Amino acid sequence: MLPVYYFNQYKPDMRNLILILGIAINNAGIYGQPEDSLKLDDCIRIAGYRSPLNDRKALSGEAMAFRLKNLGSGWLPAAGLNAQASYNSETVDFSDVMKGLPVSVPSLPLDQYKVWAELNQQLYDGGIIHARKSIEKASWEADIHQADAELLVLKQQVNKVFFSLLITGKSAEILQVSLEELGERKKVIRSGVENGVLLAENLMSLDAEELKLRQGLLELTIAQQQLIRVLSVLMDTTISENTSVKQPVEPEIKDQPIERPEYLFFDKQKEGLQANQSLTAAADMPRFFAFTQGAYGRPGYNIVSSKFHTFYSAGLGMKWNFLNYGDSRRQKKVFEIQKELVDIKRKAFDDQLEIQLSAEIADQMKYTELLKKDEDIVKLRKAITASSFAKLKNGIITSSDYLSEMDNEMRAKLQFENHRILKLQAMYNYLLLQGNL
Repeated sequence: MLPVYYFNQYKPDMRNLILILGIAINNAGIYGQPEDSLKLDDCIRIAGYRSPLNDRKALSGEAMAFRLKNLGSGWLPAAGLNAQASYNSETVDFSDVMKGLPVSVPSLPLDQYKVWAELNQQLYDGGIIHARKSIEKASWEADIHQADAELLVLKQQVNKVFFSLLITGKSAEILQVSLEELGERKKVIRSGVENGVLLAENLMSLDAEELKLRQGLLELTIAQQQLIRVLSVLMDTTISENTSVKQPVEPEIKDQPIERPEYLFFDKQKEGLQANQSLTAAADMPRFFAFTQGAYGRPGYNIVSSKFHTFYSAGLGMKWNFLNYGDSRRQKKVFEIQKELVDIKRKAFDDQLEIQLSAEIADQMKYTELLKKDEDIVKLRKAITASSFAKLKNGIITSSDYLSEMDNEMRAKLQFENHRILKLQAMYNYLLLQGNL
């Protein structure tokens, strides 16, 4: 049986979870962040610790311990108790054999009784129990790594929701700033309308634009609330709808070994197939065992005795099924083919992972170049909007012309912030795909 700590390493440690939550709260105070601000690494870590997949791994470990113990009991003595009573229509009769001899032979009773206990001890099984234990361990470890792969999918979901929250939050900030700027400029236009310098339609257009911005803010607020609810489910905890997320710093992207649990899963699958080959070979080996039987009844081994008495036997035995018509050889070939199939799955996984990693690298490079242009675009759009407002105040252009330029400036700002966040997301996606986050 494997030691308890061998399985407990996969159980969620509540002390660690409490420590993570404590660090998250303390960091909020240390770095001046509000207490309702979430960090990406905390979200990923908490979601991983509180996932039901951890319970699955823990229960799988407990079941594994019982299965190994059951297999180990194959080396313990097997005992059994039996009883039998029978009546025969005839029995051994020596009268014809002994006819003419001056001796008398008692007749045997037609009813027979026997109560006996058996004890069998396996001495050599050809390696069957060892092979079966290896199969169980490999299967269990493969299941653990499969759960880890599913945990990685959970982390990717948390990552996606987190950056979606960042984008909606940043978009809401930009719309709020635009709304405040529009409010200030409405005061100027209202003054012009009241003084008869500008037409009232200009002020009405700004009012309509203000309603449009408030509508956009409402949509973003509803989207944020929905994303918060999704994040709450993924983290298995309650998160306030007013919670904000802290933009993470750019991680260092460097060449480092890929730590995907799928690779360990493939390895354990092959180990299990190798153990099955060993089991097939062990089944072809002879098995040796010791046995003993103690009984009470009549007749015993002395068939001419009609008295109830005790008797016993003990000895060694061998069982060898040496003729299987090539079944074992063919079964081993099947396992070899299955191992090759695992290698094919691993190669297909490698190809897909390489495609995904390359796509994230390409996105990082793309957004890096786009951000250089975005900064210039935002500066130009700000200047154009300021110039358009000056023209609007002087009655040179209409409010529709100004609002068009204001909308262009807002879109440029949104695009700039979205590209910044999408670049960050591509970097963290890359780390998750590597299994290094």
